[in-house]
Amino acid sequence: MALRIVYSIGKGGVGKTTCAAALAVQSSRTWRTLVVSLDPAHNLGDVLDTRLSDSHKKQSENLWASEIDMEAAIARYLKESAERLKQMYHYLKVINIEGYLDALKLSPGIEEYATLQAMEELIREAEQRYEVLVFDTPPTGLTLRVLALPRISLLWGERLRLLRREILNKRGAIQSIQGERKFVVDGTEYSLSSDEKSDAVMKELNEYVSRMQALTSLQADTARTRVMPVMNADRLSLFETKRAFSSLKALGMPIGSVIVNKIGLKITDSRTVEQIEAELRCKVRTIPFIQDELFGSSAVEQFAQHIDFLEWIPGHNE
Repeated sequence: MALRIVYSIGKGGVGKTTCAAALAVQSSRTWRTLVVSLDPAHNLGDVLDTRLSDSHKKQSENLWASEIDMEAAIARYLKESAERLKQMYHYLKVINIEGYLDALKLSPGIEEYATLQAMEELIREAEQRYEVLVFDTPPTGLTLRVLALPRISLLWGERLRLLRREILNKRGAIQSIQGERKFVVDGTEYSLSSDEKSDAVMKELNEYVSRMQALTSLQADTARTRVMPVMNADRLSLFETKRAFSSLKALGMPIGSVIVNKIGLKITDSRTVEQIEAELRCKVRTIPFIQDELFGSSAVEQFAQHIDFLEWIPGHNE
């Protein structure tokens, strides 16, 4: 069976981690399930009352869980980027790779790209081992930027391929007149490629564009992907969820019913739920406020009894 993916999203404090854990627990009754926290402020392990790491830790017969170390993920992303640069431009000794990386660590977008790479690696690995993958995501703003990256990357990736193709064509024109030119760096002879098949840069660009195309298709696949929005019955949660809906619809991502958590704290909650349904124009599922803190599998099991979380797994009734 093709891997199915659910993203639990929402602002901090609304209970998206608990909902992700509850969905994973219910899913594991039928399917091999992995639940992963991508939130730098991890508390998935706290909810499950266990110590988690990057490794997939078995929780029950069909359930595994992990928390991604985002600082390590960023360091790995930078290291792998440096290695690819060295391979593609090894003949250019003037490039200061280490200085480039030092500056890149502080550049905007690095956290988002590192998160996307971690997500992509998890999906690729999960496709071989699991049937359901549940992501407990960072706060809404960061999550939406990460989910938008595949489409954005496709745009500039295609543009870079056009520019690279122009460079290769001009090199080919020069070679047809002057012949192939070679040069020596540190005793090693090099020649500049002038065709796409032998050009390392074009190979890298083609591979990257292909990966982003696959991710973009997966995000929009109603048979494999679903977003599970979680919010509280307050205006701030509603405003943030509305903004998230707008972005997710622009990305073409399938959105499930909205979970309104912690109902019963105020007498106005029922009226607010009706307003949420009217403004978001979607189904709403409610979970009552639970006084006790949730720790451990048995507590998550009890929490999961309030609604059928399997509703958010693509194709579970088909």
